[in-house]
Amino acid sequence: MRGVLKRLRGALGVGLTWGAAWGAIFAAIGLIAWIFDPESIDPGEGPTVIIGTGAILGLVSGAVFSGLLVLAERGKELRDLSTARVALWGAVATAVFPLLTPADNSMLFFLCPMGAALAAGSVWAAKRALLRESPETPVLEEGDPGVLHP
Repeated sequence: MRGVLKRLRGALGVGLTWGAAWGAIFAAIGLIAWIFDPESIDPGEGPTVIIGTGAILGLVSGAVFSGLLVLAERGKELRDLSTARVALWGAVATAVFPLLTPADNSMLFFLCPMGAALAAGSVWAAKRALLRESPETPVLEEGDPGVLHP
């Protein structure tokens, strides 16, 4: 039972983080549209609606991403996750919302790459945090890509 609660808490955390990120992205898109093409914004599509839509999209896709990551990458440690596979799960998780709602499916061409980038960035940030917490500093050998050669 404890493991399930821990996973649910993690999924909620990822969902809330993605919700905030998507809300900010939608706010920026809405601001750009308002500045350059105000006629494209329909009546009733104020900032609150635009940001709220982005936040809900982020919450749902972040929680789905978390679930996909747990199911598909079961047993792998964070440092062993492939960035490309994580990005794939982020794109798939972001596609769920438009495909299962009456939203325009053409949004997928914009949303999926953004979801992939957010997923890769999330795991990258988690890996960096894990490296900072690690008591051991990784030792780089001669020939490793991270070693600068004189």
